[in-house]
Amino acid sequence: MAYRDLREWIAKLESEGELIRITARVDWDLELAEISRRVLTRRGPALLFENIKDYGQTRCRKIMVNGIAKRSRVALMLGQPKNTPPQELIQIVRERFKHPVEPRRVDTGPVKENVVQGDDIDLFQFPAPKWHPLDGGRYSDTFCGVVVRDPDTKELNVGLYRGMISSKNKLAKYLIPHQHWGQVYQKYQQVGRPMPVAVVYGWDDVLPFIASAPLAHPPGEYAYMGGMRREAVELVRCETSDLEVPASAEIVFEGFVSPDPATYVDEGPFGEWFGYYGARRKRPVVQVECITHRNDPIFRGQVEGTKPGVISEGGFAGIYSLTPLIWDYLEKAGVPGVLDVIPAPVYVIKIRKMYEGHARQVAAALFGSSLTLQTAKVVVVVDEDVDIRSPRALELALRDRVDPKDDVIVFPGFPGSPLDPSLPLDYRDELKYGAAPHNKLLVDGTIDWVKHPIRQDWGNRRYPPRCTEETLPEIEDLVTRRWEEYGLGGDL
Repeated sequence: MAYRDLREWIAKLESEGELIRITARVDWDLELAEISRRVLTRRGPALLFENIKDYGQTRCRKIMVNGIAKRSRVALMLGQPKNTPPQELIQIVRERFKHPVEPRRVDTGPVKENVVQGDDIDLFQFPAPKWHPLDGGRYSDTFCGVVVRDPDTKELNVGLYRGMISSKNKLAKYLIPHQHWGQVYQKYQQVGRPMPVAVVYGWDDVLPFIASAPLAHPPGEYAYMGGMRREAVELVRCETSDLEVPASAEIVFEGFVSPDPATYVDEGPFGEWFGYYGARRKRPVVQVECITHRNDPIFRGQVEGTKPGVISEGGFAGIYSLTPLIWDYLEKAGVPGVLDVIPAPVYVIKIRKMYEGHARQVAAALFGSSLTLQTAKVVVVVDEDVDIRSPRALELALRDRVDPKDDVIVFPGFPGSPLDPSLPLDYRDELKYGAAPHNKLLVDGTIDWVKHPIRQDWGNRRYPPRCTEETLPEIEDLVTRRWEEYGLGGDL
C-alpha cells in the first residue's frame, strides 16, 4: 500500500505496536538524541516526541525518529507482512526498482496550508535537535529530501545531505562535488547563477529511503519512490522556484545556494555515519526565502553515527535499498554468478565462481562505479558454499582460503568518502578534491583454481573433504539408537 503522508504512516505504525508517543518533556539539546539512540540500539519502536523543551508555542512542536530502523517497519513501508524475511524484502525492492512510476503534478496540497516568507522566516521554530555533544550546531537535515533541478537536463534530483541551522534563515550544507547535487551545483557555478534548493521534511518514509540511495538518472528519485509505493507521487510546485515537492509533505524549506564561495559559512563538526565527527569547514549555504508547512506539522530526523553492533536508521534502511542496487549493477556490468550481497561497512559478495579472476572482476566493477564511491572501500568475495550472513563462516573462509601474498589486492588511486577517518584530515576536504583520494582493497576468499586443481582422491573437489561434515550412516544410526543408554540426556 502507499501511505498518503507521514500521518497515515504514523497511524499504521501505532496500530501495529511499532510506535510510541513520548509525552514527557524532553530537551532538544542531546536528551532527545540519547533517548533515540538507546531505543535504536535495542531496535525498539519508532518514536514521536510531542513535548519538546522550548517548543510549546512554535510553528512545529513534534519530531519523529526511528521510523524505518527495524526490518518489520521496512516491511510495513513496502506493504508487506511484518515478519517478511530480509532476503525476500531485498528481492521485493529489487523488483520495484525495475518498475518506476512517474510522478503526477497537482495544483496544491496540504504542504501549502501555511506559507511563510520575509521576516517571519525562523528555522529555529522547528525542533531540530543537537544530536551529538561536539556537533557544531543543530542539525535539521538528517532524514529529509534535498531537491534540486539540473539546469541542462531539467531533471529533478532528490538526495539526503546533512545540513546545520546557521541562523534564522540559513542552512549550512555538506556538499560533495561528486554527488548528484554537487554536480548540479557546479553547473550553476559555471554560469554564475544561484542554485534553487528545496528541503522536504516528513512524508511517506520512502522519501528518505530513496533519497539516501545512489540511484541512476533518468528516471529520477520521484519515479523510484512511485515504484516503491506502486503509486505515483503527487507533486506541487514550490513558491520561489520551479522545484517540485510532495504535495502532502509536512514541511518544506525553499531557498538558493550562492555560486560565490565567499558566502560560505562554518559547518560542522557533525557525528557522521562512520561513527566519527566530520570536520568543521567553510561550506555552501542555503539562503531560505520561503517555508511552507502543514497545520501542526511533524518534523522528521534521525540520530546518525554507528558503533559496534549498531547502525543508524538510514544505515539500516540502506541495507534494503543499496543491496538490490549493487546486485543489479553487477549483473548489468556483465559480472555473472552473483548469489548474495552484503553492502557496507565491508562489502561481502558471494559468487558461483566460473573462472579465475572472477573475484577481481567483481571488485573492479564495484570500485569503478559511482554507485559505491562513498561506501565500497573493502570488498570480500567468497564461494557459493560460504554463508556470508554468518560471521563465523566468513572467518573460516578467510582463514582457510586466503593467501595474503596473492589474495589481498590493493587498488590504488580511487575516489572515496571524505568522511573516512583513516585518511589525513587534509585529504578529506571535499571542496578541494571533489572526493577523497582513496586506496581500495579486495580480499579474494574464493578457492584458487591454479593452486588447487580438482583431485579425484578428494571426490573431485579442489579442497580436502571436511572431516566434521561426513559421518558414516551406520555410525550415526548406532549412536542415535544408544543415546539414552549413554546417560547423556538432552537433545541429540
